[in-house]
Amino acid sequence: MKTKENGRSMVEMLGVLAIMAVLSVGALAGFNKAMDKYKLNKHAEQISYMMAVALENNDTLKNASFDMISELKALGAFSWDINAQEGHLGLVNNQFVELRDSLQNKMWFENYHQINNGGYAVGIELVLSDKAVQICHNFINVFKQFATELDGVYVTKKKENQSSRNAFAGRVCSSEKCLATITNDDIINMCRAHCADADKCNLYAVWDYPASTVKALFN
Repeated sequence: MKTKENGRSMVEMLGVLAIMAVLSVGALAGFNKAMDKYKLNKHAEQISYMMAVALENNDTLKNASFDMISELKALGAFSWDINAQEGHLGLVNNQFVELRDSLQNKMWFENYHQINNGGYAVGIELVLSDKAVQICHNFINVFKQFATELDGVYVTKKKENQSSRNAFAGRVCSSEKCLATITNDDIINMCRAHCADADKCNLYAVWDYPASTVKALFN
């Protein structure tokens, strides 16, 4: 005579729950990875658009304020919500204005046309996290798109009492370290060396500088 089964055993139910838990963890990891990629792609689009607006309005911005933020905002350069605040740079009465990009990195602008012999710079202080190398890579890839217009890009690192710097020249490159020909491996290695284990990792892109300044920075 066959015994009638009334539902599943506890062991079977626990097995099903374990399988569901494993699948849920895998799905969550995949979702988080996809979201990180989406955020990085969106960030690259925002920074690329910002740089394009700044470079297209090169002559107009020569008469802008030192930090250029209000002028860039009026030109529609920022495609994300910005919350500018006063910071300290050590120039122009020790004041400048900084903002946060969509990934919360500090960003500021420097306009030297009314102070020295001209030139612009955008500086970024990265949030130091497990994604710092990816974000650094994101910025350098964006700057590479403008290699024929930028004077160059450099990365600085501060760790305790030591500092280091790595630079790639832009539109006028007379060395092997050219922004136009920088490889993906070059970018990854540079970002790892300067941002993976640092107290501070800063990126800079500069343009419209006098030839003598460019030579001093990148040769």
